[in-house]
Amino acid sequence: MSTEASQQTARYKDKIYILILSIISLLFIGCISLLAYKSYYYVNHQPPEPHKLNLIDQIALWFDPIFFQYNLALLSLSVTIIPLITFCYIQNMKNEKRRRLHRELPAKLLDDPSVKKYIEQYIKKSFHIHHYLGSMLVLSLVVIMGSMIILLLKPLPLNAADGVTGVDYSLGANFLMLGTYMESYILGDEKLYIHVLSNTLTAFQFGFLGAYIYFIGHLVRSYFTLDLTPNMFVSSSVRMITGALLALVLCYIIIDHESKESVLLQGLPVWSFFIGFFPSRGLLFLEKISIKTIGFAKVRYFSTPLSNLPGMSYAHQIRLAREGYDNIENLANASALDLALRTGFTYPQLNQWISQAKLHEHLRNDYQSFLQDTGISSMDELKAFFKSYSKDKSADPVSLLAAAGNQYEQKINILYRLVNTS
Repeated sequence: MSTEASQQTARYKDKIYILILSIISLLFIGCISLLAYKSYYYVNHQPPEPHKLNLIDQIALWFDPIFFQYNLALLSLSVTIIPLITFCYIQNMKNEKRRRLHRELPAKLLDDPSVKKYIEQYIKKSFHIHHYLGSMLVLSLVVIMGSMIILLLKPLPLNAADGVTGVDYSLGANFLMLGTYMESYILGDEKLYIHVLSNTLTAFQFGFLGAYIYFIGHLVRSYFTLDLTPNMFVSSSVRMITGALLALVLCYIIIDHESKESVLLQGLPVWSFFIGFFPSRGLLFLEKISIKTIGFAKVRYFSTPLSNLPGMSYAHQIRLAREGYDNIENLANASALDLALRTGFTYPQLNQWISQAKLHEHLRNDYQSFLQDTGISSMDELKAFFKSYSKDKSADPVSLLAAAGNQYEQKINILYRLVNTS
């Protein structure tokens, strides 16, 4: 009875989730349709005076009607692609994930009833719409806000030209966009603060655009690698916000707003896009500036980056960091089965990385040299090598490995004892 009641409750929750998603989708589609209608309406009708326009009419008249409707189509596509791909993933990839795990996991794990039950419960839970709804809505809202700023915002003061509508900066200015240049707005230096607003808005827009382009590539990659998780949606939302704000903040440091001939000013869209695409590079640059100019002490951690492992790309590092494994020391203690369920990496690949991390923990700075000299990259390979000499008493595997480089002899002796006692 309790099982039946829980199933009914789950079905009831699913209906509520679908209803919420449907309402939000209808509101978004309704707003887009209204703007498209208004824009099309004024193609054949004379618009009223600018001061008589309501908010919807002002937005619809910011651009040429055809170009405006094209922007509306881009806005719709940029948002709707998220739920569409998510629904396709839930419907099409559930069985593929199960088949891949059964194909890759060793027979010892598959024969364990508790492991089989754990896998089935996790797949059933993770491939369900309510598992994605919250993170998907957050991401959609972030994309809507950012896309509207890129595609629909036309920041011009109303008195800049006759008949031009848009955001009226003469009615108030944004401290975030002006920063310390707010003084020029207060004192009435209109030329300077409009110039600053234009630069900072450009940095914000292209920073967001870079983060969004990265997200689209990551979304497609996650779909085909069976790695489309709520974690990815949340981290992408944070990445877009961080990338846009970093580009905006660095704009105050890099750009001379009073000079129009600066190379950095002309390349503002390019480096803003780059910072949005790689927010970590922007944070590193900001940290270096803070250390040099303000004298902040650099925080040092006793940890080894994942990039020291062979075959570990930037995308791999980002994905493992989202699961809490941002260095080799943490990865050495990870569970390959849990990561195979929660990420799109294969079980053998994860086993290899974890084994490499364990070997790296012992060899430390000698790991790269040891790999080049011996060809052994992981603890499992080292175990297999020692095991192959276990019955041959005349050979000494430690001496054989040490011959490749005498500086490893003590470490290899320690590893030999550890392997033989494990």
